[in-house]
Amino acid sequence: MAEIENLCLGCMSEKQGEGPCEKCGYSEDTPYLPSYLAPGTLLNDRYITGKLLSYNGEGALYIAFDKVNSTKVTIKEYMPDALCSRKKGDPTIHVESSQLPLYKTYMSEFVELNKTLMKARGMTHIQTALDIFPQNNTAYVVFEYVGGITLKEYLANCSGELTWDKVKELFPPILTTLSLVHSSGIVHRGISPTTIMVTDKEELKLVDFQISAGRTTNTEIACELYPGYSAPEQYSSNEWHGTWTDVYGISAVLYRVLTGCPPTEALARMGTDNCAEPMVINRNVPSHVSKVLMNGLKLSTANRIQTITELVIKLFEEPKFNTAEREPVRVATTPKTEAKKPVKTAESENAKAKKKKKEQQNKIMMLAGIIICLLTIIGFGIAIAIAIHANNEDPGSLVDSNYYSKPETTEEISSLPESSEESSVEETSATESSVDEIIYLCPEFTGRLFTSVQNNARYSYLKITAEYKFDDSVANGLIISQSIKKDTEVKEGTELKLIVSKGPSTVPLPSFKDKTKDEYVAMLSKLNIKYEIAEEKSADVPAGYVIKCSKDVGAKVNVEKSEVVTITVSKGSTETAAPAESTPADGTPADGTPADNTSPAETPAPEAN
Repeated sequence: MAEIENLCLGCMSEKQGEGPCEKCGYSEDTPYLPSYLAPGTLLNDRYITGKLLSYNGEGALYIAFDKVNSTKVTIKEYMPDALCSRKKGDPTIHVESSQLPLYKTYMSEFVELNKTLMKARGMTHIQTALDIFPQNNTAYVVFEYVGGITLKEYLANCSGELTWDKVKELFPPILTTLSLVHSSGIVHRGISPTTIMVTDKEELKLVDFQISAGRTTNTEIACELYPGYSAPEQYSSNEWHGTWTDVYGISAVLYRVLTGCPPTEALARMGTDNCAEPMVINRNVPSHVSKVLMNGLKLSTANRIQTITELVIKLFEEPKFNTAEREPVRVATTPKTEAKKPVKTAESENAKAKKKKKEQQNKIMMLAGIIICLLTIIGFGIAIAIAIHANNEDPGSLVDSNYYSKPETTEEISSLPESSEESSVEETSATESSVDEIIYLCPEFTGRLFTSVQNNARYSYLKITAEYKFDDSVANGLIISQSIKKDTEVKEGTELKLIVSKGPSTVPLPSFKDKTKDEYVAMLSKLNIKYEIAEEKSADVPAGYVIKCSKDVGAKVNVEKSEVVTITVSKGSTETAAPAESTPADGTPADGTPADNTSPAETPAPEAN
């Protein structure tokens, strides 16, 4: 085992000497973000954390070393920075009391998701979850370290695209695994070339599973979406997610792999669907593959291919018209009349046999009825009374009623005539259909986050609807009550109404200090505060940043009555503005190009690999 003193915290390899690592160049004095764990932190008395690999609205991912098995691993820490914080040098996470219900709700979903992944260790084409434990007021999940490169990097090394033959070689195993993952009730929601790894053995592995709120807009934590690969329903917190959401993602990946470019982003396709078919971009893409992928990229969830299994069947099965073209002679030389003759003869003979059998059964029934009647007359010795009764009743019905009286022993049941076969079959079918009808016990949803329930495939047997109301005692997004009590028996398709909190009716106006317009608008949206935007020039505040609000910071805003707050945003100083003679009153330059009011803080971050 590598000594801790000689362990590189950048790649978890053994260093040969002092100074930067010979393999990765990491140096021990490299600065780290104070909101996350310091390199070298020991977790669960077993794992040594290294440098921060990535972070998002759900948490952080670190490279780490398992002292027990002497292996390199990765560790995911639940750390939604919108709900909690950490002081530098202190590994414990601190949560504001007002955010505690949401923090615990999301953490419960985080733990449940990764426990399910731990049970799926046999699935070789997803990143294996090895361990999960609580510490530092949060939860940690240990994953196997997946060597190799992302699919995005792999494509860059392959001239940007792959042939359909290569796709048929690479993708079937990961598609099969994804179908099994869906059977476990898990939806990934983030399938893209950056979340699929290509190992050294040239096998694909799906990584980076997240809770639903981490990949849905308008939730309480920052979402991580992948333009071109994220399904349209992920851009709204009111839309259902399901297996069809991952169908969209994997179809977009295959589109990118076969054409060299991602499909048009879902939001840009709304209204005018301007996404070109793969075969239009690359003529080598088979036409049936191109059409299947477009069906997997349908904006409407109802019209989209619903499951991975359905997608695989349509992608990899030969089109029916190909078979017809290959064997025209065999189909044409088979006369329709010849094909039907043996069927008709068999049906005719079968019908005759049944008719003959039924006639025999009727004769037996009549004979048995006569014998029973005679025995009854002799036994009672009342010939005259029986004769009168027989004249008043239909003899056939008498025979039937006596013969078909309910049997009381097994022998009597087994001796029933074959003429009762049809009625027995009907009774059996009715019994079987009632047995096959699945009964569920309604879960407890009160206190849970609505988006985690709404987007969970395991509750698809319920028809869930939501009604939103303000509640000063329940955090925004949590379920207040449900129309069906816990453990009540329900059938598939039962409607369940959930009352969901919109948060308190009045909320304090948050501070806008050092906030850009987009940042502050996002804060207000989370608090359900309605707003209007005004602009004015300012020599003190950079362009794009908020100058002031119509209400004081901390003042109560009545969101239940839709109180509107006016936000004033800086247009920049007069010194930096364009000359008056070339600038119209609306601030647009004379050449027609939009004014550049983007501040350094609004510059997009470089795209991650």
